[in-house]
Amino acid sequence: MPEGIVLIVENDPERVETDLAAGLVACPRCGGRLACWSFARRRTLRGEAGPLVVRPRRGRCRSCRSTHVLLPDVALLRRVDAASVIGRALMDAAAGAGHRRIAGRLARPASTVRGWLRRLRSAAARIAAHFVAWAARLDPNLGPVAPAGNALADAAEAIGVAARAASLRLGPRSAFSWMSALSAGRLISNTNSPWLAA
Repeated sequence: MPEGIVLIVENDPERVETDLAAGLVACPRCGGRLACWSFARRRTLRGEAGPLVVRPRRGRCRSCRSTHVLLPDVALLRRVDAASVIGRALMDAAAGAGHRRIAGRLARPASTVRGWLRRLRSAAARIAAHFVAWAARLDPNLGPVAPAGNALADAAEAIGVAARAASLRLGPRSAFSWMSALSAGRLISNTNSPWLAA
C-alpha cells in the first residue's frame, strides 16, 4: 500500500465524516476520492486554554488505495503544542519579545520556545514568500504586501494577509487555523519541506 500524506482539515469531526462519506475529500496522491478508514492514535495537544484532545481520522483512496491522516487544523505536524500556541509565539517574537518572555506568557519551557523561534527565523523569508503566494492565489486583486520591518514580522504579516484572503474566499477560520492548513501543518518542520519550495 502506498505511503500516506497528512492532510489538514477543519477541526470539526462531524464535517470530516460527512465529507468523507460524500466523497468530497480528494486524494493528494492521485486525485481520487477518500473514504473513511479507521483513526490515527488519539493525541493530547497543549492548547492555549489547557489540554486539547484530537483523534485524527484516516482516509483511504478508492482509486490508488493509499491511506492518509486527516489532521485537524488546530495542530502542526509532530508538535505537542497547538498551532495557536506556536502562532502566538511567532506574533510575540515578531513584535520584539524574547523567547524567555514568550515562554513565561505561554507557560512553556524556554528551550521549547527558543527552538520554535530558531526554526521560524531560519525560514522566515521563505515562510513570508509562501504565504504571500497563497494570498495572491486566493485574492487576485491583492496589492503588494508591505514589509513589516524584520524577517519574523514579515512572515507574521504574510500569514495574516493569507489568512484574511482565505477566510474571505473559503469561509471564516482563525488565522492560526489557516496557518496550519496553508502550510500543510509543516510551519516549523524541516526547512527543506516541499511546502516551502519556491
